[in-house]
Amino acid sequence: MSFLFRCEICHEVLTADAQMLGTHLPCPACDVPLWLPDTRTDETAADSSSPPVDREAREPDIRFGNHDKAGDAEMDMTPMVDVTFLLLIFFMVTAAFTMQKSFELPTPKDDTPSQQARSMQDIEDDPSFVVVRIDEFNTFHVLASSWDEEKEAPSEQELIVKLREARQSGRGGIVPSSLLVMAHGDALHEKVVTAIDAGAEVGMDDVKLTTFEGDE
Repeated sequence: MSFLFRCEICHEVLTADAQMLGTHLPCPACDVPLWLPDTRTDETAADSSSPPVDREAREPDIRFGNHDKAGDAEMDMTPMVDVTFLLLIFFMVTAAFTMQKSFELPTPKDDTPSQQARSMQDIEDDPSFVVVRIDEFNTFHVLASSWDEEKEAPSEQELIVKLREARQSGRGGIVPSSLLVMAHGDALHEKVVTAIDAGAEVGMDDVKLTTFEGDE
């Protein structure tokens, strides 16, 4: 029985008979004497002293590839859906909702002047009218036919209060339902709209507009 070994000097692979184990053998390539140790006795003793080892129990299983790749690739979208709904509720609660008010201005019934223009004194004496005057300082003044003098309303809320008082103090059992808004030439258009909205708030939908210059 022969075996293979390698020269430690020239690294040549050599063949020797098993009977030459434990002797010196010159290397045919470099003539260096080589010692061939007899390892058969050590291997036999080691094999007899150590119990047999199960190769399957000794060597761990080797797994190749990512077997759980399909499970990791899936994404749970539930938290993102919850966040989306929370943001939607937040914006719905914090959004500012404004109510736009609108009004219709009366249009002429015909193109021919069939009636004579009424004077301001006639309108002020008419129990169906309430007059709101806006001066050059954008201050409201309310006048009803049953009042001796007009009343000042510095704010929109005060204007609504004065208009309600004017409707409740109707003369001759007549509740005023028409509103005349007199705006100074320097008054803001916003104040005119405020006066019309206040009239609509108290139920006066028949609105007439006029302007004046200087002191009225």
